Amino acid sequence: MSALTRRAFVLGAGVLAAAPMAAGCGPSRDARGGHVIVVGAGMAGLAAARRLADAGVDVTVVEARDRIGGRTWTDTSLGIAVDLGAAWIHGTDGNPLVALAAAAGADTVETDFENVTVLADATPVDPGAVQQTLRRWDATLDEVYDSASDAAGDASVGDALARFADLSDPLVQWAVASAITAEYAADPGQLSLKWFGGEGELDGSDLLLPGGYVQLARHLSQGLRIVLGAEVSRIVDDGSAVRVETSTGVVTGDRAIVTVPLGVLKAGTIEFDPPLSDAKRGAIERLGFGVLDKVVLTFDEPFWPSDPDVLGVAGTDQPVSDLVNGLRFSDTPLLVGLRGGTNAVAREALSDRDAVAQVIATLAAPAPTGWRVTRWAADPYARGSYSFLAVGSSPADQRALAEPASERLAFAGEATHREFFATVHGAYLSGLREADRILG
Repeated sequence: MSALTRRAFVLGAGVLAAAPMAAGCGPSRDARGGHVIVVGAGMAGLAAARRLADAGVDVTVVEARDRIGGRTWTDTSLGIAVDLGAAWIHGTDGNPLVALAAAAGADTVETDFENVTVLADATPVDPGAVQQTLRRWDATLDEVYDSASDAAGDASVGDALARFADLSDPLVQWAVASAITAEYAADPGQLSLKWFGGEGELDGSDLLLPGGYVQLARHLSQGLRIVLGAEVSRIVDDGSAVRVETSTGVVTGDRAIVTVPLGVLKAGTIEFDPPLSDAKRGAIERLGFGVLDKVVLTFDEPFWPSDPDVLGVAGTDQPVSDLVNGLRFSDTPLLVGLRGGTNAVAREALSDRDAVAQVIATLAAPAPTGWRVTRWAADPYARGSYSFLAVGSSPADQRALAEPASERLAFAGEATHREFFATVHGAYLSGLREADRILG
């Protein structure tokens, strides 16, 4: 496993005209699933709705946002498509998103996270020193993985790093922030050591979408009935039908698939009647939901080398751990700064200008021509970026979250996929899983 391999969260989106919702519209009782309500128009919800609609099932998607895509969100306000949430297709071998991108006519560009230039005090670090640190870091990770096999349930990755890594070294601090905190959207002290590294990874390159994930979301959404601006407050399963109460009215169906992020389930903003089982509520509480934020900057001219895919930032308490080089996938002088875990959450309190100023000061850079700053923890329809196995949680919690609450009420989303949680392809596959469960 490469120390700098990323999983799936830097983002895309889409906008679809809202379909009218008739209050209390009744189920059609089609033989192939009846009327199915999909809650959430992210990748899991769109995948489920697409599969069902293509099989002839009557489907209504309700989405709280004024756009589709969920935690994939392609922004074009800077004159270029930039994914503010999930951005990469992680691994090409057997990844269904590769075929989906091709069907959508979306171009892709390979990203090599090991093609990195590390900066310290805005000056490139000697490449030999960086490579030496990365070799030591790979050995450290091997020791961490080895220690996981007999780790206690309350042990954290941070506990292991304290034993095996020189955490006073600025280059090691960058490796931790980049390969763990930004990778898992969580601090080492939050991550379960027992289950660390247990997620599945696909072979092949990591691919960026220069036109953004919005292309995939729009492709999936074609012809679907999607109601935007419909924030769900209550879901009632009375044993014969499912009633979804939203800010724009009530929709009734034979079945429902809930695909909202784990962070929303944790916040309890959706009431379930009857209440979810103890097992499912316990899983929601124990599983972790992390934060990966971005500071996107554009400039008149590039002041950084064009060759590296990534610029790393050495040292502790840095405003970003890495910056993706926009010159590698566009003609625009663009840097996409990444920061994860509590560092990201704490800096969400900053104004955009202060957040940008911190990054500019770290890089000793000229004034940018434009910027975008994300705050996924503060987003009421996400409450974070993606899930992780927290201290005290286990894969059993992921399985419990994935279990249907009843014959009529199912759950999907990246947090419900045991192997590919925290990825867009995991979200997509979970939506197909629940659609296929209905189709039998």
